[in-house]
Amino acid sequence: MNINEFEKLGLRVGKIVAVEPVAGSDKLLKFNVDIGEGVPRQILSGVVGVYVPANLIGKNVLVASNIDPKIMAGVESGGMLIGVEQDLKGNPRLFFLDEDLPAGMAVA
Repeated sequence: MNINEFEKLGLRVGKIVAVEPVAGSDKLLKFNVDIGEGVPRQILSGVVGVYVPANLIGKNVLVASNIDPKIMAGVESGGMLIGVEQDLKGNPRLFFLDEDLPAGMAVA
């Protein structure tokens, strides 16, 4: 992959503004994430049971913003939160960024 292909991912700093479980799913949380577009982006992530949703509000995460929308559990996800698929205990984990970084900042 060359740098131009990498840049197509549209990696951005995202600030979590809301989190809630996805009805009918035992794995998915629905995040509203500010990525500097004026309206928060809805993004789903399979991290139920790993984090307490209320504790995620205001955290900065790494977002791939140019991922094609995908329907999961009947709900559209408009991006991807970046993290590790499994930590040493087998849990998915999100990458958190410094909280003083502004939402929408490009990541290289």
